[in-house]
Amino acid sequence: MKKILISALVTSFLILGCQDSVITVNPEIGETFKIKYGESLVFQDEQISVRFDELAEDSRCPDDVACVWAGNARIIIQLNDLEADLNTYSDPKEANISQYNVKLLSLSPYPKAEENINKEDYTAELLVTMN
Repeated sequence: MKKILISALVTSFLILGCQDSVITVNPEIGETFKIKYGESLVFQDEQISVRFDELAEDSRCPDDVACVWAGNARIIIQLNDLEADLNTYSDPKEANISQYNVKLLSLSPYPKAEENINKEDYTAELLVTMN
């Protein structure tokens, strides 16, 4: 009965969130993984979900431009129902959420001058470990 209820909830989430995707992955805690903007990943063994919820800022210096400051990109992720802001350059680059630590390792694509990047094109590389 419990498996049927979980399947029904996941199916409902998929139907209601047409733009969003839910992917069940099998990375282990302590392994890096990539997640696209708007995507949710479910770690079955740990019963946790991670969602790349928002790109709050991307002021990183384009790689073909000389800048005084490297800039920063900030994303908002959700681990189950809790949110955290993570940065590429500024602090915090990682957050303790419940019994887990979530760290932003990289964000791609990297900006280029005169090129607009759609939010949907962003991919974050994250690492989730136990506290």
